[in-house]
This record gives sequence, structure tokens and C-alpha cells, in this order.
Amino acid sequence: VRRALLPWLNAFKFLHTYTQIDNWRPLPAAKPSENIMDQWILSRLESLKDSIEVEMAAYRLYNVVPALFDFIEDLTNWYIRLNRSRFWANGESDDKQAAYHTLYTAIYELSVSMAPFAPFLSETIYQSLQAMSGGDAPDSVHLCTYPETNSSRIKPLLEQAVTRMQHIILLGRQKRNQEKLKTKIPVAKLTVIHRDEALL
Repeated sequence: VRRALLPWLNAFKFLHTYTQIDNWRPLPAAKPSENIMDQWILSRLESLKDSIEVEMAAYRLYNVVPALFDFIEDLTNWYIRLNRSRFWANGESDDKQAAYHTLYTAIYELSVSMAPFAPFLSETIYQSLQAMSGGDAPDSVHLCTYPETNSSRIKPLLEQAVTRMQHIILLGRQKRNQEKLKTKIPVAKLTVIHRDEALL
């Protein structure tokens, strides 16, 4: 509940709250986002779907659930947190529309992917997303075709780069704790040291 269900539900509530304020509706043919974080979370989504397909075909369900948990962590604690200002922006800019569409896509496809593992919450979120879109889709998440991978959206180098950024941020937090430096105080300078120049 703490690691998966509540964060996933909160991600949906975040989307629902701000789309209601802006009266936003998903478009069936939205143009691809140019925002690097949108591209990253969609790449993570497609990599997740690809992994689920492989693992479920071999009936290794014990490998699927941790991957779903990891994606929920990336969606809630990284994508939404790092992009909140885009959702809070005034007006209806293209960037804000792209953020809404990306988050909608991620939560929709996550809900369909989670249906075999969390059937009731998947159905609840799916029904709310259907009401939001007003589209012609199956009546239940359990009548949907299981999501197929869109390999054109997978960007392995981008996923690696964001993973490195996450590691740097986590190391920075550890160092702050060691130095007893409050998070309100900005870090004046950060130096990353590594043997691999390509990684840097």
C-alpha cells in the first residue's frame, strides 16, 4: 500500500485536480513532447511494458511486480516532483499541455498494466480516466488489450542519464545529512568525480 497503491493513487489525484482546474481533456493525436523529462518517463513506460511482456511470457511474475514498483517510484517521486511547476503554470502553454498529456498517458497505461496485480484500484482509476477523456474505450480495464511496447519511444541513453542524475541527487542528500545542512539552503557548488569520462 505504502510503496505502490497510495503513490499511484496520489499521482492520479494530482493529475485529476489540475486537469479539472484547467478543464483539460486528452487529445487522441497529441504531438510528441520536446521536454526531456516527458521523453524520459515515456521511455521508462515503454521499457516497463517490454519487460512485463518478456517476464509474463516466461511466467516470472515475481520479476514483474518490482518493476512496476520502480516505475511508480520514478513517476511519483521524480517525474511529478521535478515537473510540478509546469502543471502550476498560468495559461495553457504547449509545455503545460505536453506535461498533462504525458502524465495522463503514463497513469492510463500503468493502470492497464497493473490490472492483473491490483484489479480494483486499476478499475477505479481507469473509470475516472475514461470519464475525463470521454473516449470510446472498453467499459472496464479488464476488457482492455494488455499494453504493447512502442519501441520508438524507448531511449536507453536518456534512461541511463536520468538514473545517473538520480544517483547524484541521492548522494547530495546523503552529504547534506552528514553536514546537517537543511534542504532550504541551496548548495553553492557541486563537483562530480568519476573515473569514466564517458559517464561524466
